[in-house]
Amino acid sequence: MVCDSPSTLLQSGNALVAQAQAVATQDFAAARTLWRQAGMLFQRAHDADPTQHAAAFRLGQAWVAEAHALQKEGSEDATAMWRQAALQCEVAFALDPHHAVTAMHIASCYAWAQDAEAKQAWAQIAQHLQEEHAAHMAADQSAR
Repeated sequence: MVCDSPSTLLQSGNALVAQAQAVATQDFAAARTLWRQAGMLFQRAHDADPTQHAAAFRLGQAWVAEAHALQKEGSEDATAMWRQAALQCEVAFALDPHHAVTAMHIASCYAWAQDAEAKQAWAQIAQHLQEEHAAHMAADQSAR
């Protein structure tokens, strides 16, 4: 049996996400199946290399997709899934603590999970990182 590399697993998962997005408005159940399959690939990629931010973050995004699906269905499990997605994104953030997009995802998950305090804290972190990035970009431009 061929052992898939984390990057191959991520590419395969990304392809499934693209397929899911293409059919989501016509067949939500099929899209959800594809998102779950992608999530399994992202989980395998994260398990294969738990130090890789991309794998940890894509797994968190897969759980965000599942949380959205549960929310759409009105499921009582949606809030718990939002929290799980936030926690997985926190794992990704720990691997790349300068990734503002990850912090924004965490804030969004906590907003959906109705945890205003955590949402606010992560939104402030994301804003700080964005401002820091903008300052670095401006400094780089003026140094040229």
